[in-house]
Amino acid sequence: MSLVSKVGRKRPRARIALFTLYTILTIGAVTTLYPFMLMVSTGLKGPTDQNDVSIIPTYFSESKELVAKYVDDKYSGDEGQIISTRALKSSDNAVDYGKFLESLPSEQWVAGFKQAPNQVTSRLNEKYQSWLRAKFGSIEKLNKAYIEENVAFQTVLPPSEARLEFKKTLPAEFRIPIRTTRMWQDFLKIKFKNRFEEVPAELKSAEASRFEELVIPKVIAPEVWQEFQTKVPDRFKKGTAEESFRRQYGSEMPIAFVESEHVRKFGTSIRNEFASRNYRYVVDYILIHGRAVLNTVIFCGLAILTQLIVNPLAAYALSRYPIRASGKILLFLLATMAFPAEVAMIPSFLLLKELGLLNTFAALILPGAASGYMIFLLKGFFDSLPAELYEAGQLDGAPETTLLMRIAVPLSRPVLGYLALMAFMASYSTFMFAFLVAQDQKMWTLMVWVYQLQTSAPKAVVMAALALAALPTLMVFLFAQKVIMKGIVLPGER
Repeated sequence: MSLVSKVGRKRPRARIALFTLYTILTIGAVTTLYPFMLMVSTGLKGPTDQNDVSIIPTYFSESKELVAKYVDDKYSGDEGQIISTRALKSSDNAVDYGKFLESLPSEQWVAGFKQAPNQVTSRLNEKYQSWLRAKFGSIEKLNKAYIEENVAFQTVLPPSEARLEFKKTLPAEFRIPIRTTRMWQDFLKIKFKNRFEEVPAELKSAEASRFEELVIPKVIAPEVWQEFQTKVPDRFKKGTAEESFRRQYGSEMPIAFVESEHVRKFGTSIRNEFASRNYRYVVDYILIHGRAVLNTVIFCGLAILTQLIVNPLAAYALSRYPIRASGKILLFLLATMAFPAEVAMIPSFLLLKELGLLNTFAALILPGAASGYMIFLLKGFFDSLPAELYEAGQLDGAPETTLLMRIAVPLSRPVLGYLALMAFMASYSTFMFAFLVAQDQKMWTLMVWVYQLQTSAPKAVVMAALALAALPTLMVFLFAQKVIMKGIVLPGER
């Protein structure tokens, strides 16, 4: 029965009270959901925007932000290279530029979309791994051909200079032409120790304010040019792609224009690739360590099974056969809740070590097989069951096991369901204790591998991993609302 009757709800005071109550509950729900939404959103981002706290990534709606993100990805976060290409005064001849890149020899360009520093994946990595799959079919054939010991294709990274056979397959989008101007800028930066103000006026252009905006002047002191030539690799002494394009088309390469046009034309697919990249990497990471998923499933299943056996039996015994010390026993069980779980970790570890159970499922399950809170909860529920039910069963000659399985357990399903959910939550989210008692990687659970990923992955990838790891518990809460509510409310109503 509701606290406010249907007639009473029509009164202005009741409506205001209900509106206020629902408003507070809605705000509470939003504040609870916001961190998870922010975590999912951060997983859609990358190195340029992972610290942005907006729920919807900016590159979803702003083309300028998408272009900046695309360019940063192509040049692997090399700010100097990006600024240098943006400073070009070029034409908008995109068609000829694409054909020119396709015809360039391999030594005249480098592959773009490489893995940036402090990152764990890139478009070039994925393309190289796909190429290897198509060529070799299995990781064993790849290891035999290249004399390597890779665990899976996902762990294979392209060499610093991609293999020539693979490099030839890259489309124009992946090709970054080598430019004499860029080598000149790097030469001056090293020569003058990154101090732009020390560059002589004859080597500066009027509009340049940094090394990346410098161009090769028409008149250069012979000794400076000779020094520069000594730094240029031999294969570029006869010219670079930049000079070839200038001679052929009479203008600078339209790098910035072509990249902007490419983003405008393929914006949807580029957004989708950015949004799914971190999640795809995490899924691959989990599949590589597939044992983690199996370990987690076995661990959670056994934890639920043991708690559904130990706790009901203890609670039933305390309820059906009370003794003078029952109150003290319950007080002792509840006292275990007063201490943090970390306090018992070291004693548990030492005991499991003495028993030789480390790196086994027994080490993960046995320390948490009994719960003082759950025994207390179940005892209260068993106490509330009518004694006549047990007496009727005894008159029919039913043994105690039958009374437990045919009377107590069926009537306790809501509480047992709640107990199973709590057991799942506790075992699934366990990290520290699981890592302590099962240090063998073959016994690591999913949460341990997620922690291991956090030590090397950037923020966006970590958030994607946490979002995916939270999905099972989220699905349990969404589809088990009735079980949870019955388990909480029913014992009080009984």
